[in-house]
Amino acid sequence: MTALHDLSAVALLDGFRTKTLSPVDVARDVLAHIAAWEPHLHATYALDPDAALAQAEASQARWTKGEPRGALDGVPVTIKENIATRGVPVPLGTAAT
Repeated sequence: MTALHDLSAVALLDGFRTKTLSPVDVARDVLAHIAAWEPHLHATYALDPDAALAQAEASQARWTKGEPRGALDGVPVTIKENIATRGVPVPLGTAAT
């Protein structure tokens, strides 16, 4: 079986629609994958697992009611750190290595 974090957005959305997958289960799997690899990769800037799970729970409630917020509701994404995001400080550049 394919790991949840390896599924495409299309497969995730199909699973949410048919209730064979839940945004919360997907978020937990993605967060576990990040936790395993982040110490080696240093790829995330402002990861907030609690907020991610809260957003996944809200998404799951919308899917349960048959009212997803949009085309990608529940699909985990990352945002490039130079994109202004409410509540997250915007860095003025990435340190050269």
